[in-house]
Amino acid sequence: MKKWWVAVGLLLAVVLSACSSDSNSNGSGSDNRSDDDGEVNLTVWTWPNNDQTFENITIPLFEEEHPNIKVTVQAFGQDQYADKLSSSLIGGNVPDVAMVEINNVENVKNLELFEDLSQEPYNAGEFSSKYLDYFWDYVTNEDGYIFALPKNSAPAAMFYNKPIFEAAGLPTDPEAVHELLSTWEDYLAVAEDLSINGEQWMLGVPSEIANAVTQQAGTAYFNEQGDLQIDNEEFMYVYDLVDQLGDIGAFSPYEQYSPEWNAAIQQGNIATFLFGNWFGKYLKNNTDGAEGEWGVTYAPGYQGNSSYNQGGDFIDIPKDGSNKEAAWEFVKFVTQNEDNFQAMYEQDELYPAYLEMLDKEWMNNENPFFGNQVTNEIFQTVAEDMTAPYVTENDPVAGEGVKNLLANITLGNMEIEQALEQAKQEIEAKIQ
Repeated sequence: MKKWWVAVGLLLAVVLSACSSDSNSNGSGSDNRSDDDGEVNLTVWTWPNNDQTFENITIPLFEEEHPNIKVTVQAFGQDQYADKLSSSLIGGNVPDVAMVEINNVENVKNLELFEDLSQEPYNAGEFSSKYLDYFWDYVTNEDGYIFALPKNSAPAAMFYNKPIFEAAGLPTDPEAVHELLSTWEDYLAVAEDLSINGEQWMLGVPSEIANAVTQQAGTAYFNEQGDLQIDNEEFMYVYDLVDQLGDIGAFSPYEQYSPEWNAAIQQGNIATFLFGNWFGKYLKNNTDGAEGEWGVTYAPGYQGNSSYNQGGDFIDIPKDGSNKEAAWEFVKFVTQNEDNFQAMYEQDELYPAYLEMLDKEWMNNENPFFGNQVTNEIFQTVAEDMTAPYVTENDPVAGEGVKNLLANITLGNMEIEQALEQAKQEIEAKIQ
């Protein structure tokens, strides 16, 4: 794994421009944060949509409880946020509080430019048992450094279209569907029945398979020595499964989240999706009149394990930030306050990483969209059973390489070994 100083070197050019431009821009850090009357002003950085959640839900609740603290949130596009945050951390022009998306944790944690929350006055180690193990593993390292607190998790499962299953004479009850599709071999067999060339597909895109199986198997793109291992037994299993599913036309021909992909969802042409719990909200927003037509059950399992995660975020305090006492109050509120979690869950289906929330009544109500199913019966089991993978700062590069590999197998008609060798060369070249 590359050391943090390598990341510093790579970002130096960005820092030079960011430091000169940000000091006079709306994206400036936490300067002059306290007014003469004792009012404290906090600046929070995040990405689009999450800023709306803060503005509409979290900040009003927080300011009601802390009337002397005023919070301003600034959003930066997700394609630029990670670089923006890293360069600002290195340059010292930082917000009071910053969000970090799960795929970027290693890149910023290794810089060690956030407050160590294990130390006084934070003592965040006392909270370790209060969060999902999966997400606590992300915020700390082997030296005990705690760089953030977990906010939301995203336990994953299989969303399935009931009318498609019914038309094929298959069960639609969540327990029966899981029994039908308890393994990936079962999934492949049923996909042959549910995939109709050019009309109906078992699944959206191949990466859904890779995300599920690799996490269930407990494997990672790199081992602890930093060696690329996308040719190990578990990854080879993924490629073979995807190859067989591709041969029977099980994947839709549409790019994920494209208008065509959304239209296929609306028209009920895709039988299953493998996503985090947040996908329930996505389905509701993209399927008019489909209430009761979808169900949720556990994903097919790899060697008996069906649990995995897909998404999540964290919130932290930059070392160079101002008003750290007020920032800590905000961080704790965001990650522990029940009113905040309830509103986020009910409005946006954002899943808490804070354990005591999972048994609350508001998380375990019947969901009309899913035929009055209590979907948290699935997601809570998954959340409490997930095991965090070994992650590195090079994972995004390797993940893109594997995504391209899968496309070459299914769309490019490449043999697995050829596609694998090409992916390995491309990944190695990018991380040198």
